[in-house]
Amino acid sequence: MKIGTKLILFLTLPLIALMILFGYLSQRASRERLHDEMMREGRGIALTARVALEDYLRDRQIEDVRELVEKLSGYERVLGIRIFESDGTLAAQSASLAAHPFQEQAALAKILQARVPLETQEMVGGEPVVSFLFPLTGPSGTLLGAAQLIQLESYLREESRATRNYLGVLTAVMILAAGAIVLSVTRWSVSRPIEDLARSFRGVGTGDAVPPASARRRDEIGWLAGEFNVMCQRLERARGSLQEEQAERRRVESRLRNAERLASIGRLSAGLAHEIGTPLNVIGGRAETLRRKLQGNDVADKNLRIIITQIERIARIVRGMLDFARARESHLSPTAVIPVLHRVLELLSERTEELGVRVETSLPSEAILVLADSDQIYEVFLNLATNALDAMPRGGTLKVSGRVITHAPAHRAAAPGGVLAISLQDTGVGIPSAHLDRIFDPFFTTKEVGKGTGLGLSITYGIVQEHGGWIDVASEEGTGTSVTVHLPVQQTAAVDPTLAVRGAS
Repeated sequence: MKIGTKLILFLTLPLIALMILFGYLSQRASRERLHDEMMREGRGIALTARVALEDYLRDRQIEDVRELVEKLSGYERVLGIRIFESDGTLAAQSASLAAHPFQEQAALAKILQARVPLETQEMVGGEPVVSFLFPLTGPSGTLLGAAQLIQLESYLREESRATRNYLGVLTAVMILAAGAIVLSVTRWSVSRPIEDLARSFRGVGTGDAVPPASARRRDEIGWLAGEFNVMCQRLERARGSLQEEQAERRRVESRLRNAERLASIGRLSAGLAHEIGTPLNVIGGRAETLRRKLQGNDVADKNLRIIITQIERIARIVRGMLDFARARESHLSPTAVIPVLHRVLELLSERTEELGVRVETSLPSEAILVLADSDQIYEVFLNLATNALDAMPRGGTLKVSGRVITHAPAHRAAAPGGVLAISLQDTGVGIPSAHLDRIFDPFFTTKEVGKGTGLGLSITYGIVQEHGGWIDVASEEGTGTSVTVHLPVQQTAAVDPTLAVRGAS
């Protein structure tokens, strides 16, 4: 059952009960009022008739008495009148009373004796009437007789019926009006808003795009619409978060599959490295021996040097594979990162001069301690700086900067002491956008063949992750690359001033 129908029933049923009670009370009050008016009117008529009859009987004007009797009988609310002698015998009566003989002899005798009026209610011919019995006396108090005036009460029933009809029509009109008003109000104020909310709920259930529900109403429906909009916003955020989690889960699963493949490759590489290492050492040793024996033979010396160089290159690749596959044990201790970075820059100072690369440093003067393995951190910055120099074969600028970030990004774990961010920004050739997502993959490199193994950045990425940090890379092809290493800070302290300025060049 709809709300409108329920409201109509809940309103009309009490309204009907109230109207019935009101009609009953109103009819009862109206009947009592009419009865009182009728009694006053009957007493007035009886008093008028008594005065006139006493005058007529005193003067013995019998014809006038009969004429008065007929006139009173013609009044619409008077059934008739009887005139009695002083001894109680009937002297005259209205023709309308001929069929209804007088039955109140005892009351008449009492009136003639006590000379006091008497009012009684009785039934005459099946009709309710009021009987007014009153004595007739002369000026000196002489008893002339008595009279009975009978007044009809039937018009009271007509008035009651008319009142009931009026109340019935009024009740029906009020019920129809209330029903129409309630129906229209519920239609516009309840049914339609609820239908709109129901459509919105269905849209949410089917996953369709749902427009916001109208919450401009300042009532419960408006409040419900507002809460629905808030719920939709939360669901949308939850849906977006779930999609992100699903995408992240797919990425993690992809990484796990890659990790499994890389683990297999690592085990295979370790085995191959061991198998290849010994023959390489033998070949290298024999080549070096031949080179010493053939001193003076320029052609043989040149060829043997090429062989030894290629063997050393293969050996470096094999060592890189072994380093990548081998589970290295980190020795963590509070380490001042800035001096480590200065040592790397000093090591590469000759190469930067050869390439015509200008190094600009902007590093903190205080010692920022990180719980780290200094050798591994040295390797991280050496790899990154070497890659930056390789990207600038015709010279350029390498900007090295550092700062402490107190608030880590929302998707990264924050450290109590903040995060040390070391950036190495070059003006080299840059990395194509299609390759940015793969630069940390093992054996992937953008360098020319023979100039890189594709393991340096993978090892670097693994070391930084083992230290609880992360790496951000931003690059634009033809403009340069910026690599930022983030490491959680343990504490800061004073530092030797010489270390703070040693890296300026």
